[in-house]
Order: sequence, then structure tokens, then C-alpha cells
Amino acid sequence: MSVLIVGSVARDEVQVPWSSKTHAVLGGSATYAALAARLWGPASIVAVVGSDFPKSYRKLFDKKRIDVQGLMEAPGRTFYWKGRYNEDLQPKTLRLDLGVFSSFKPKLPPGLVRRTRVAFLGNIHPALQWEVFRQLKRPKLTACDSRDDWIRSDRKHFLALVKRMDILFLNDSEARLLTGDNNLVRSTRALARWGPKVAIIKKGEHGLLMATRQMFYALPAVPLHQVNDPTGAGDSFAGACLGYLNTQPRLTWDRLCRAVQYGSVVASMSIETYGPGRLIQATRGEIGRRMKRFRTLVGAIG
Repeated sequence: MSVLIVGSVARDEVQVPWSSKTHAVLGGSATYAALAARLWGPASIVAVVGSDFPKSYRKLFDKKRIDVQGLMEAPGRTFYWKGRYNEDLQPKTLRLDLGVFSSFKPKLPPGLVRRTRVAFLGNIHPALQWEVFRQLKRPKLTACDSRDDWIRSDRKHFLALVKRMDILFLNDSEARLLTGDNNLVRSTRALARWGPKVAIIKKGEHGLLMATRQMFYALPAVPLHQVNDPTGAGDSFAGACLGYLNTQPRLTWDRLCRAVQYGSVVASMSIETYGPGRLIQATRGEIGRRMKRFRTLVGAIG
């Protein structure tokens, strides 16, 4: 059974202070999440690309055994983002062209629906997340993400969706915006009371917070000497969490703790190269070795 990932597949160009080059790479939330999830088993993508989407990228998905029957091609340009990071790893968008993504209407192939055990509704508009949710046939686990823009423009529909989710992934600014509380401990606990079984708040280099209605957990990030491109860290984290949970018979607190540890490890790998190159080369063996070192470092539970 598969992890279904709905989101964007894009062409990115990334600039960073420590490199004179502009790095043209495969991007998009669904790309990073699927490349992370596939490390534990089958993963599938539902997204749209334009007629300019390189065939080599499709071949890459095939090579990594990521199901792309839900990756539609439409006349026009593929979602394109060009951004520059400053020394503090804060991004500035230099150019954004939604292309065919601006009219994306997710349609799940029936065979894909039947094979879906875990569904991840990535950071697309809440109306589209609802559209996907209604097409699902009772998956074992559903999760969603969002972004500041969607929370501001359609908070009501997003909150209604959150109540139907098993897991909610947000970053720290999104959590503060959604709850109206700048204290992330209170925000995380509040989100867990609003409907999802689990709220996970990503804090970048400062790790994460996780809460259910009864439990609370804090985990630092994996320490790194060098970060090259943080673009896909959050989506890699979510994909790895869900990929691991797809291998488990049921959701327990210990398994959730283990899932976010794996997510942190995979996210730490994804930011070591420009684009998803490190995820493409990653193996379960090296993830296991880094996981062992990380758990020793933090005295991990789970």
C-alpha cells in the first residue's frame, strides 16, 4: 500500500551567499515528500506539470519507483520558482510563475485511490485539499500541510479540513498565524485540541514540537556543519514521517516519536545539496546509521 502525495512539482532556481552559481534543480513540495517517503515503500504523486517539464525528471521518478500516473501534463509552463537565501537561510522570492499549477484540479486515478493507505495533502489551496480528501476511500492515515497565504485567505475552510486530519504539519510562523498565539508550546497544544490527532510544528534549525491531546514532545534538529539548500526540508520531513508510519500497523505515541526522528534525519540529508540530489542518492542503510547517532545524541524515546 502506498503513500499518496498531492502537491507541486516544479522547476526551481536557487541562489545562496556561499555559491556564485544559480542552481537549476527539480523542485516542488510533492517532489521532496515523495523522494523521502519512497525510502520506506511505495509512494505516488498527484500534481501537474507543463509541456516544458524535462523528460529526465520523469525518468528519475520512474527510477526511484515513484508512481506518476497522477502526474498530469498540461499545455503551458511548469511551476517555476527562483529564490535567494540570505546568511540566516531566509528565502527571498526573485521570480514566481505558477504556470499550469494556477489551474490545477487534482483528479485521483481509481487505481491509485485503492492503493492509498496514507494520504498527504501538501500545501495547496484548502479548496483543492478538500477536493482531494473527498476522492479518498478511507485511507488509514491522512495528513496535511499549509502555508501562510492559504491560512490568511481561506482560514475557515482550512480549519474545517484540519478537524478531519490525523496529522497536521505546520511551520512555526503558520502555527502562530493560525492560532494567534506567539508561544509555540501553547500553539502546538491548541492545534492538537482543534481536531487532528497529532499536531507537528516544524521550527527549522531549532527542531520541532509535537502534541496530541494528552502528550507533548520536543526534538532538536540534527546538527550540521554545512547547510546548502533548505528549500525542501519541511516536505522531506513530512514525507519521511509518513513513509515510516505507512510501515506500522497502527498509530502509537512511540511510533510518532520515531517517525519525527526519522523525519528530522531525512530533512537533515535533504539540505546538504542543492535541490533533491541528496534524497535521490539516500539509502535506508545510511539513514539508519544517522538515526542511530542522532538518537544517541538526544537520548531519544520511541
